Amino acid sequence: MDAESAPRHNVKAPRGVPEAVRLLDEYGDYCASERGLSPLSVKAYTRDIREFFATLDIPLSSISEKHITAFLREKRASVSARTLAREICALRSFWKFLVEDGVARRNPASALRSPRLESYLPDVLTISEVEGVISRIPRGKKTSLRNIAAVEVLYGAGLRISELIGLRVKDVNLHVGFLKCLGKRGKERIVPLGGKACSAVKAFLIFSPADEGDFLFRNPSGGSFSRMGVWKIIKKLCIDAGIQRRVTPHTFRHSFATHLLQNGADLRIIQELLGHAQISTTQIYTHISTKRLRQIHRRFHPRG
Repeated sequence: MDAESAPRHNVKAPRGVPEAVRLLDEYGDYCASERGLSPLSVKAYTRDIREFFATLDIPLSSISEKHITAFLREKRASVSARTLAREICALRSFWKFLVEDGVARRNPASALRSPRLESYLPDVLTISEVEGVISRIPRGKKTSLRNIAAVEVLYGAGLRISELIGLRVKDVNLHVGFLKCLGKRGKERIVPLGGKACSAVKAFLIFSPADEGDFLFRNPSGGSFSRMGVWKIIKKLCIDAGIQRRVTPHTFRHSFATHLLQNGADLRIIQELLGHAQISTTQIYTHISTKRLRQIHRRFHPRG
């Protein structure tokens, strides 16, 4: 098999559905190019569909709503509501793709309803905890300067981990105090960068100079830093700072938004800074802020 005809997503053919490799490959390309899903989301969606097909031994044209319902009923006992909702979304989206492509006449998953999800309040760091993480990074080493700059940019601009590791030197304007990043679905946005973050990046680049097209945070071979690499750095820094609970790079993004809101920033501005397509996604931080207010009230009010 030549390179052009090889499956692009390493999809194994389910039983009874010989055309599945081609269809799932085309669906994966559709999710990535037309829906703008990340590689991780594409992988999860195709995995969910492949798992469903593995329970059947019938042609694709014979699959009906009862087969999908039976599969989901069995899955409900072993997965979370969030995972179940993703699997329903994947199956619904896959058949919609097949109908639009003329492969299927109807979508047997169109009537499925996602389970009600519990509201999720992400954990955040306090301002003193963020300062504690940065202040405890040993000074004097190139790796230390890199770690300080990475945390300052991650928290100072509220970036996603993929946006941080994708930054190139040319994307950061240290004179004006702005950076340009590429968010979900290839959406570009401009984010202000504070004085402390700019100073940290300047100090790092003095000791680790790079060309404009180079990645800002580089691995030893000059390539982009990996997600896991950044996660390990954050984990160690938080342990060194005495923070016992689980902290991920995304915790700094949640903290960025929460601290802005607590200090009076408008929710619409926070939406723009985070690159959220919908204001409803940003509104979760109002729940965090309200929760914090209740805690303060109970602690300090005489009848709290």
